[in-house]
Amino acid sequence: MTRTPSFTYRTVALMLSLAVLVSAPCAALGSVANTDVIGTVEISDSADLLAAAPDIGVPSGLLATFNGEVLWARDADSARAMASTTKIMTAVVVLEQVENLDEVLIVPAKAVRIGESGVGIGAGEQQSIRDLLSAMLVASANEAAMALALRVGGSVEGFAALMNQKASELSLAHTHYTNPHGLDEAGHYTSASDLATLATYAMRNPVFRDIVASEKIRIPGPKGQRTIETSNKLLSSLPGANGIKTGWTDDAGYCVVASAQRDGIELVAVVLGASSERQRFNEAETLLEWGFGHYRMQTISSADTTAALVPVSDYLDMTVPAVVASSTVVPVFDLEGEITSSIDVVSYVDAPVKAGDRVGTMNVRQGQRLLVQVPLVAARDVEAPDVWQRIKIWVTRAWRSVFGGQHRAAPVSVM
Repeated sequence: MTRTPSFTYRTVALMLSLAVLVSAPCAALGSVANTDVIGTVEISDSADLLAAAPDIGVPSGLLATFNGEVLWARDADSARAMASTTKIMTAVVVLEQVENLDEVLIVPAKAVRIGESGVGIGAGEQQSIRDLLSAMLVASANEAAMALALRVGGSVEGFAALMNQKASELSLAHTHYTNPHGLDEAGHYTSASDLATLATYAMRNPVFRDIVASEKIRIPGPKGQRTIETSNKLLSSLPGANGIKTGWTDDAGYCVVASAQRDGIELVAVVLGASSERQRFNEAETLLEWGFGHYRMQTISSADTTAALVPVSDYLDMTVPAVVASSTVVPVFDLEGEITSSIDVVSYVDAPVKAGDRVGTMNVRQGQRLLVQVPLVAARDVEAPDVWQRIKIWVTRAWRSVFGGQHRAAPVSVM
């Protein structure tokens, strides 16, 4: 298998790297870094986070949500050899450059000569771009990666230029490509954070998503259909696993970018520099299970819950309930602090009032971070007072102006 580039998940860049080796070849198997981060906090700064941290032994890795929130990271911006995780970018470039995935290529001898990881595709075979993508992503076929690169880029150098152009577009700051397959080469590197960013981007493409979730595929061969099994063992062992790519080289060690989806939550784990195939899968599984244990969908508000009583200015003592407009469920990372809510409602409303009129907002925070704002609305209609009611209210207010008393109801907060 080959090597991979780097992953830069925006918020992860929060001082994760002690040394960012952007322009030098990367060593994969260094000592395990001590700078682990949960959310945006170094775990060494919190005894609670230290106790809650996942038990991970690889030198570099990251766990993030598909919307870019980092849950755990270690040395995630360090540039490292990436092995066959490279093929995530190879697939992205091909999918964005080629319109007809059923186009048939004659596999050139140059593609087959690359060696190392392969599925036995021979020079002169006719293969569709779709089947070559499948062989490359499911079984890490180097000959498929080369054939695709030569078709799209004209040469390895031309295709690498397209890869680096896309890396720049995705702001992969710790990534550089020199080949489409990931075999060790000077100047070919990535980071855990960049890989996570790239992986979640790639998973937006339905063709890519479908291929990397496949436990086996069938492609044409000289003697009929070949059956090819995935190199990603998590697909058959981890509930919800749906991708993405493995890799191994001497410099990179054992790597995996793994994704899984459960109960509306999708997470990506990046493991770089594991010492064995078993360790890379164990560490990725540990990260994903830990993530699903701490990052879950949570009901923040229930529709029609009364938050306050808002005075109606035209009456002496009438209020209208301000209720939560809708039930709200959001993903919450429970290690980022307590969830609190506060309300902001108008001082009063003027009649007539219609049920559903906006009268305020419920603000839900976790620590200092605003999670969601939920509208508060009037729960019922309130008609404007008729002429005789207005006269009675006017007289009463005049009396109270002299002898004391409220001119309208006081607001009441219920939440």
